[in-house]
Amino acid sequence: MQVWTTVDRPVAEQFSYWREVICAAFAPLATQRTAAHRSTGPAEPGLTGRVQARVLTETNCAEISSRTQLITHGEAEVRQTRSEQVFVNLQIRGLCRASQDGRKCVVQAGAFALFDTTRPYRLEFVEDSARHEWSAVSFRVPRANLLPLLADPMGFTSIAYSATDGGVANLVASTMMNIWRNLPDLRGGEADAAETAFTTMLAAGLGCGEQLRDTRRETVDVALRATINRYIAANLRTADLSAPQVARRFGVSVRKLHSLYQGTDRSFAQTVMELRVEACARELASPENWRSLTEMATRWGFYDLSHLNRVFRQYRGCLPSEYRETSAQPALEVSRTAYDLGAASA
Repeated sequence: MQVWTTVDRPVAEQFSYWREVICAAFAPLATQRTAAHRSTGPAEPGLTGRVQARVLTETNCAEISSRTQLITHGEAEVRQTRSEQVFVNLQIRGLCRASQDGRKCVVQAGAFALFDTTRPYRLEFVEDSARHEWSAVSFRVPRANLLPLLADPMGFTSIAYSATDGGVANLVASTMMNIWRNLPDLRGGEADAAETAFTTMLAAGLGCGEQLRDTRRETVDVALRATINRYIAANLRTADLSAPQVARRFGVSVRKLHSLYQGTDRSFAQTVMELRVEACARELASPENWRSLTEMATRWGFYDLSHLNRVFRQYRGCLPSEYRETSAQPALEVSRTAYDLGAASA
């Protein structure tokens, strides 16, 4: 993960450094902060800002927070752009007044909009009054991956899509957040699946073309199922993982959710349970594990210790206590070997 922040810079250098960060992390952009953008008056010093960026497979993902400002991708910046990208900006805090291709929109918190780097656009980010900052999650999608899937490749920019409206817009927004939160743990095929799922759902929300309609249903379902599995694994201890809640989270029906797992080794419920067992097993095998089995049962979503024992034996072929004892043996043997070597050298 790459991180840029102006906080540790001298106040006089913060704004110039921020301009460099924006250009380096995204696309050629011109940043302006006029007197009207300063909440405490024209003499307000410095500019706080932070960017975190990670790469999925071909899609660059980032979280940005800063103060009120105008960001322009004008004709000069278009000429400097080395690759053709589409930005998907999900507003988290504050708002953004945007324009491109003759369309204007206001992107409130919880909504997203798209902008094409091959043509000029204008983004005025406005901080909220409570925390004096705006923040957004931004995905930079290769233009060649998205546009062939759209029915109208020129009519999708600078339109605000609100996640609170439900449907595909909610699915796109929640998928963006889930990918961003879980991106450090995605490996190889998982990252590919997450990227495919996101691009496909985004295209569906914007109005899909023939190429997307011709995509095999199985391919789309595999990608969506992988994204859901990543969400489950990351939220075993913090979220309601019942079928209705997960279906609502991803904007699909409960029936559709269950159908995603038909023909696989595990049903949806079995997948959730297996992931709970795997998480428990990892903790049991950790040399730093100190919790009692009863505490671990509660921690990983089992009803009680007897439930943990029964399910763990079903998936792992032994009791949690036996697994813990077996997992501790290699560490014990290493310790004994180290002691023997030390005694021999003495």
